[in-house]
Amino acid sequence: MPTAAFSTDANVSPMRCMLVLMVGAFAMGNAKFSIIPLVPTIAADLHSTPSEILHAVFAYFWGGLIAAPIMAVVFRNWSKPRILTWLSIWCFLGNLLTSFATNADMLYWLRWFSGIPHAAFLAFSTLLIAEVAPANQRGRYLGLSLVGISLSTLFVVPFNTWVGIDYGWQISFRFVALLDLLIFLLIHDLLPQSSTPPVPQSVPQQLQALKSPRLWLLFAVALCILISTTAAWTYSIAWFNQHPHPTLNLRVIVLIILGVGFIIGQIAGGWAADHKIDRYIGLNTLYTLFAVVFALSCLFDFRLGLLGVLFISIAFSLVNVMMQIRLLEYPPAALYMVLCVFNACIQMGNFIGSLLAKAAPSFSQPTLHLTLILSIMPLIAAVLWYWIIKHPKAEHANEAA
Repeated sequence: MPTAAFSTDANVSPMRCMLVLMVGAFAMGNAKFSIIPLVPTIAADLHSTPSEILHAVFAYFWGGLIAAPIMAVVFRNWSKPRILTWLSIWCFLGNLLTSFATNADMLYWLRWFSGIPHAAFLAFSTLLIAEVAPANQRGRYLGLSLVGISLSTLFVVPFNTWVGIDYGWQISFRFVALLDLLIFLLIHDLLPQSSTPPVPQSVPQQLQALKSPRLWLLFAVALCILISTTAAWTYSIAWFNQHPHPTLNLRVIVLIILGVGFIIGQIAGGWAADHKIDRYIGLNTLYTLFAVVFALSCLFDFRLGLLGVLFISIAFSLVNVMMQIRLLEYPPAALYMVLCVFNACIQMGNFIGSLLAKAAPSFSQPTLHLTLILSIMPLIAAVLWYWIIKHPKAEHANEAA
């Protein structure tokens, strides 16, 4: 399998780059998740309903999903640090403007605008990490950089929720915006803006990669896992909210467990990506099946249910890290598009999974039927992955042509 030829600048410290991008991922997670616990508060303030405000949550996913491939084309000949500085400014403006929304419709479109740089930022972060990290440690550095998202779930999202409830949701979004401004300064000041010239890319070169059926099979494997895990943890969280424990605050505990699971999965996924990546991606499809069935089948017992949420979040992070490292094997001239489309797939997986969880209560037996639906997806992923590794000669056929 061909390997992308990344050039490494001796003046760029991989550890410094990783830490800066970890803070960047921290800001992205903060922007993405902070609104969710504040939905009832925002609905009351805007004289709307929680259901209408949830549309604004989904709008953020749509913004990132649609814009990521466009960003790959627009920025195709820009250096990665320069791209990340501009995307940070976009995040800052989007979250700041969101704090001035006066009705549900304005909130919807401002959240859509705020979500535009999300997937692209994480895609170019991956490419920058791959460029500066040692060849045999790219997974490790990528996994550690993505830990920032998990840390935001553990610490800043609860903080923003407290601020939003006690002092107004607008203050929460302005705090998110200030964090984006910090990211801009860190990337601009600590990462060399022209350390390595970008690989010249044309639009046809980028689109050529998307003609590969094998690439879309890789996306499909990841998407099945992402949809299944997102739907499972979203439904589990809703279950705990509807079945409160008399002495425990399950809303807080489940958020902590989700963040811890993400961290475990990101670190383990980085290790696996640096070793036998194909084997571990295949094993993760089967592990996801186990995690989803275990979690949804054990919701009646909050201890087992919380353990299931941990298993699910690990599976989600594992496929995220491993698949991005796997996709780095595509030609350098196509990687802007490949990684942007993959991160758009993550947004799509979050969106479809959330919709499935939201629709589950309309089923005659919600938990059972949702378990059956979500069990099929990891099985499909396992079959697709088995086909991919059994046909290695088909790797990058379109690129070779």
